[in-house]
Amino acid sequence: MSRTGPHGAPRRLFALVAAAALVIALSSCVVPPSSRDASPRSATPPTSVGWVEYAPALRGDLYLPRTGGRVGTIVLLHGGGFITGSRAEIVAYADAVMRQLDRGFAVLAIDYRLTTDSGNFFPAAVADASAAVDWVRSEGESYGAPSGTVVLAGHSAGATIASLVAMGANAPGSPRGTTSAVDGWIGISGTYDLRGDGIAALQRAVWLGPGATNETVDSASAVTLADATDPPAYLVHGRHDGLVPLEQTQRLWVALGAVGADPWIDVVSDAACDGHVPTCAINQVFLDGWIDRVAARS
Repeated sequence: MSRTGPHGAPRRLFALVAAAALVIALSSCVVPPSSRDASPRSATPPTSVGWVEYAPALRGDLYLPRTGGRVGTIVLLHGGGFITGSRAEIVAYADAVMRQLDRGFAVLAIDYRLTTDSGNFFPAAVADASAAVDWVRSEGESYGAPSGTVVLAGHSAGATIASLVAMGANAPGSPRGTTSAVDGWIGISGTYDLRGDGIAALQRAVWLGPGATNETVDSASAVTLADATDPPAYLVHGRHDGLVPLEQTQRLWVALGAVGADPWIDVVSDAACDGHVPTCAINQVFLDGWIDRVAARS
């Protein structure tokens, strides 16, 4: 039956009304814009206490809490399109996350397996990030990393990986594999739906490898995993990101909100900091408040 006939208009109207109602319901989860952060930094720059081997041949740099007690640990995932990058890089532009060292959190910035022409395809990096979570839970306390609250945070490809670990822990049995539960996750400029064109198609080709099935593509797309029991998400994206479209984050925000998962979204609009690395204009007050909420629930 054609949807352009007499029954089509009511259907379209219902869909538009439902979409508008969802956006209104989610409006309380929209973080207000913030200018570039010029508030005082700690006089002591973050210094790693050294590296740890959180899984065979995989290392992470561990930064211990400086003040604020011993609340939890943030596992930090760098970007690089799944094929490049290292644990040292994200520290340079993850200031909003590294500030949690002054709020009782340790930070474990990890390396994960990078995809090559012949190997380490999805879900290898997902398994590595999950192993880092397991390490914090089982070994972190003995190294000074509190395990009471564990949060994943990632930028770009790291955000994609973080989303699949965080949202996949309660949805086992797919090609993504089994992942470990976290208390919350922060995604900055991530790709959360690999089923489309543009950057999604490029990342499919690179990360999923040749011959990826539709099931595998779905498993690598966080939007397909949204349910009400997912851990809290804090989503950040630059309004004029020229690499990963803002729509990627908006789509996941709506998917999570539609199932009642209460995601927060921070769309960075500062003209000097609204690209693919929008971290210099994250709303720090709201991020800190969100982290406090996650810790209180842990």
